[in-house]
Amino acid sequence: MVTSRITGVLALQGGYARHIDVLRKLGAEAREVRTRQDLADCDSLIIPGGESTVFTKFLTNADGTPNDLHSDLRSFALTRPVMGTCAGLILLSENCGDNRVAPLGVLPVTVARNGWGRQTESFIEKLDLNPEAGFKKNTAPFEAVFIRAPRILSIGPEVRILASVSGRNGAAEPVMVAWKNILGLTFHPELAVDDARIHEWFLSGF
Repeated sequence: MVTSRITGVLALQGGYARHIDVLRKLGAEAREVRTRQDLADCDSLIIPGGESTVFTKFLTNADGTPNDLHSDLRSFALTRPVMGTCAGLILLSENCGDNRVAPLGVLPVTVARNGWGRQTESFIEKLDLNPEAGFKKNTAPFEAVFIRAPRILSIGPEVRILASVSGRNGAAEPVMVAWKNILGLTFHPELAVDDARIHEWFLSGF
Protein backbone atom coordinates (compact mmCIF):
# COMPACT_ATOMS: atom_id res chain seq x y z
CA MET A 1 0.00 0.00 0.00
CA VAL A 2 1.33 3.44 -0.91
CA THR A 3 -0.01 6.76 0.28
CA SER A 4 1.17 10.33 -0.17
CA ARG A 5 -0.41 11.39 3.11
CA ILE A 6 1.70 11.84 6.23
CA THR A 7 1.01 9.61 9.24
CA GLY A 8 2.53 10.88 12.44
CA VAL A 9 3.48 8.72 15.42
CA LEU A 10 3.64 10.44 18.79
CA ALA A 11 7.28 9.97 19.78
CA LEU A 12 7.46 11.39 23.29
CA GLN A 13 8.24 7.91 24.67
CA GLY A 14 7.06 4.32 24.28
CA GLY A 15 6.97 1.99 21.30
CA TYR A 16 6.75 4.50 18.47
CA ALA A 17 9.65 3.09 16.42
CA ARG A 18 7.92 -0.22 15.69
CA HIS A 19 4.83 1.59 14.44
CA ILE A 20 6.98 3.67 12.10
CA ASP A 21 8.64 0.53 10.76
CA VAL A 22 5.26 -1.05 9.97
CA LEU A 23 3.96 2.12 8.29
CA ARG A 24 7.04 2.45 6.09
CA LYS A 25 6.88 -1.20 5.07
CA LEU A 26 3.35 -0.46 3.85
CA GLY A 27 4.69 2.41 1.76
CA ALA A 28 3.30 5.16 3.97
CA GLU A 29 5.13 8.36 4.79
CA ALA A 30 5.62 8.21 8.55
CA ARG A 31 6.94 10.94 10.81
CA GLU A 32 7.89 11.21 14.48
CA VAL A 33 5.75 13.75 16.32
CA ARG A 34 7.25 15.58 19.29
CA THR A 35 6.12 19.17 18.78
CA ARG A 36 3.04 21.12 17.75
CA GLN A 37 4.61 21.82 14.36
CA ASP A 38 5.33 18.12 13.79
CA LEU A 39 1.65 17.41 14.42
CA ALA A 40 0.46 20.23 12.18
CA ASP A 41 2.19 18.61 9.20
CA CYS A 42 0.33 15.28 9.65
CA ASP A 43 -2.89 13.97 8.15
CA SER A 44 -3.35 11.12 10.65
CA LEU A 45 -1.74 10.05 13.91
CA ILE A 46 -0.84 6.97 15.95
CA ILE A 47 -0.44 7.25 19.73
CA PRO A 48 1.64 4.21 20.71
CA GLY A 49 1.92 2.10 23.81
CA GLY A 50 4.19 3.16 26.63
CA GLU A 51 3.47 4.59 30.05
CA SER A 52 0.39 6.82 30.20
CA THR A 53 1.59 8.65 33.32
CA VAL A 54 4.86 9.52 31.57
CA PHE A 55 2.99 10.70 28.49
CA THR A 56 0.99 12.95 30.80
CA LYS A 57 4.18 14.57 32.14
CA PHE A 58 5.04 15.61 28.58
CA LEU A 59 1.51 16.90 27.97
CA THR A 60 0.90 19.01 31.08
CA ASN A 61 2.32 22.17 32.60
CA ALA A 62 4.07 22.34 35.97
CA ASP A 63 0.73 23.03 37.66
CA GLY A 64 -0.85 19.94 36.08
CA THR A 65 -2.95 21.77 33.52
CA PRO A 66 -2.91 20.59 29.88
CA ASN A 67 -0.20 22.23 27.80
CA ASP A 68 -0.44 23.40 24.19
CA LEU A 69 0.57 20.03 22.73
CA HIS A 70 -2.18 18.31 24.74
CA SER A 71 -4.70 20.82 23.37
CA ASP A 72 -3.46 20.35 19.82
CA LEU A 73 -3.63 16.56 20.12
CA ARG A 74 -7.22 16.83 21.35
CA SER A 75 -8.20 19.14 18.49
CA PHE A 76 -6.46 16.87 15.98
CA ALA A 77 -8.26 13.78 17.28
CA LEU A 78 -11.64 15.46 16.96
CA THR A 79 -11.29 15.83 13.19
CA ARG A 80 -8.61 13.51 11.77
CA PRO A 81 -7.87 9.77 11.87
CA VAL A 82 -6.16 8.69 15.10
CA MET A 83 -5.21 5.25 16.36
CA GLY A 84 -4.31 4.68 20.00
CA THR A 85 -2.71 1.43 21.13
CA CYS A 86 -2.48 0.36 24.79
CA ALA A 87 -1.34 3.57 26.56
CA GLY A 88 -2.50 5.44 23.45
CA LEU A 89 -6.02 4.15 24.06
CA ILE A 90 -5.82 5.33 27.67
CA LEU A 91 -4.88 8.82 26.48
CA LEU A 92 -7.76 8.92 24.00
CA SER A 93 -10.34 7.73 26.53
CA GLU A 94 -12.88 9.83 28.38
CA ASN A 95 -11.94 8.26 31.71
CA CYS A 96 -9.20 5.94 32.94
CA GLY A 97 -9.89 6.12 36.67
CA ASP A 98 -6.41 7.46 37.47
CA ASN A 99 -5.87 11.11 38.38
CA ARG A 100 -2.20 10.84 37.42
CA VAL A 101 -3.27 10.68 33.77
CA ALA A 102 -4.71 13.56 31.77
CA PRO A 103 -6.64 11.86 28.94
CA LEU A 104 -7.68 13.75 25.84
CA GLY A 105 -11.30 12.74 26.41
CA VAL A 106 -12.13 12.22 22.74
CA LEU A 107 -13.10 8.53 22.63
CA PRO A 108 -16.30 7.65 24.58
CA VAL A 109 -14.91 4.70 26.51
CA THR A 110 -13.92 4.11 30.12
CA VAL A 111 -10.77 2.07 30.62
CA ALA A 112 -8.75 0.62 33.49
CA ARG A 113 -4.96 0.94 33.36
CA ASN A 114 -3.20 -2.45 33.56
CA GLY A 115 -6.64 -4.03 33.66
CA TRP A 116 -5.39 -7.27 32.12
CA GLY A 117 -2.50 -7.53 34.57
CA ARG A 118 1.10 -6.50 35.04
CA GLN A 119 4.15 -7.20 32.84
CA THR A 120 4.43 -10.82 33.99
CA GLU A 121 0.82 -11.44 32.95
CA SER A 122 1.36 -10.42 29.32
CA PHE A 123 -0.19 -12.75 26.76
CA ILE A 124 -0.97 -13.34 23.08
CA GLU A 125 -4.55 -13.84 21.95
CA LYS A 126 -5.81 -14.83 18.50
CA LEU A 127 -8.49 -12.36 17.46
CA ASP A 128 -11.18 -12.67 14.84
CA LEU A 129 -11.41 -9.22 13.28
CA ASN A 130 -15.00 -8.11 12.64
CA PRO A 131 -15.77 -8.46 8.90
CA GLU A 132 -18.59 -5.93 9.29
CA ALA A 133 -15.88 -3.33 9.78
CA GLY A 134 -14.33 -4.14 6.41
CA PHE A 135 -11.90 -6.91 7.31
CA LYS A 136 -11.98 -9.90 4.96
CA LYS A 137 -14.00 -12.92 6.06
CA ASN A 138 -12.46 -16.32 6.74
CA THR A 139 -8.93 -15.02 7.15
CA ALA A 140 -6.44 -16.17 9.77
CA PRO A 141 -6.88 -14.75 13.27
CA PHE A 142 -4.78 -11.74 14.22
CA GLU A 143 -2.21 -12.59 16.90
CA ALA A 144 -2.58 -9.71 19.33
CA VAL A 145 0.12 -9.03 21.92
CA PHE A 146 -1.17 -7.75 25.28
CA ILE A 147 1.46 -6.12 27.54
CA ARG A 148 0.23 -4.45 30.75
CA ALA A 149 -2.90 -3.95 28.74
CA PRO A 150 -5.79 -1.73 29.75
CA ARG A 151 -9.32 -3.12 29.87
CA ILE A 152 -12.28 -1.39 28.28
CA LEU A 153 -14.90 -1.22 31.02
CA SER A 154 -17.67 0.58 29.13
CA ILE A 155 -18.31 2.12 25.72
CA GLY A 156 -20.58 4.83 24.36
CA PRO A 157 -23.69 3.92 22.32
CA GLU A 158 -22.12 4.58 18.90
CA VAL A 159 -18.76 2.91 19.55
CA ARG A 160 -18.21 -0.10 17.26
CA ILE A 161 -16.60 -3.26 18.64
CA LEU A 162 -14.11 -4.64 16.12
CA ALA A 163 -12.57 -7.45 18.16
CA SER A 164 -13.21 -9.07 21.54
CA VAL A 165 -11.71 -11.64 23.88
CA SER A 166 -13.22 -13.80 26.58
CA GLY A 167 -13.02 -11.99 29.91
CA ARG A 168 -12.42 -13.43 33.35
CA ASN A 169 -16.11 -14.21 33.80
CA GLY A 170 -16.37 -15.79 30.34
CA ALA A 171 -18.20 -12.86 28.75
CA ALA A 172 -16.85 -11.17 25.63
CA GLU A 173 -14.88 -8.00 26.32
CA PRO A 174 -13.94 -5.48 23.61
CA VAL A 175 -10.24 -5.03 22.88
CA MET A 176 -10.51 -3.05 19.63
CA VAL A 177 -13.09 -0.33 19.08
CA ALA A 178 -13.81 2.49 16.66
CA TRP A 179 -15.81 5.69 16.92
CA LYS A 180 -16.04 8.16 14.06
CA ASN A 181 -12.39 8.85 13.09
CA ILE A 182 -10.82 7.24 16.19
CA LEU A 183 -9.52 3.68 16.55
CA GLY A 184 -8.60 2.31 19.98
CA LEU A 185 -6.82 -0.95 20.81
CA THR A 186 -5.84 -2.45 24.15
CA PHE A 187 -3.04 -4.46 22.49
CA HIS A 188 0.07 -3.83 20.37
CA PRO A 189 -0.63 -4.45 16.65
CA GLU A 190 2.89 -3.31 15.74
CA LEU A 191 4.29 -6.43 17.45
CA ALA A 192 2.37 -8.91 15.29
CA VAL A 193 4.78 -10.91 13.16
CA ASP A 194 4.34 -10.19 9.43
CA ASP A 195 0.73 -9.08 9.90
CA ALA A 196 0.05 -5.42 9.20
CA ARG A 197 -3.69 -5.72 8.58
CA ILE A 198 -4.70 -3.29 11.28
CA HIS A 199 -2.21 -0.60 10.23
CA GLU A 200 -3.23 -1.07 6.62
CA TRP A 201 -6.90 -0.76 7.55
CA PHE A 202 -6.15 2.42 9.53
CA LEU A 203 -4.31 3.92 6.56
CA SER A 204 -7.27 3.14 4.30
CA GLY A 205 -9.45 5.44 6.41
CA PHE A 206 -11.44 2.65 8.12
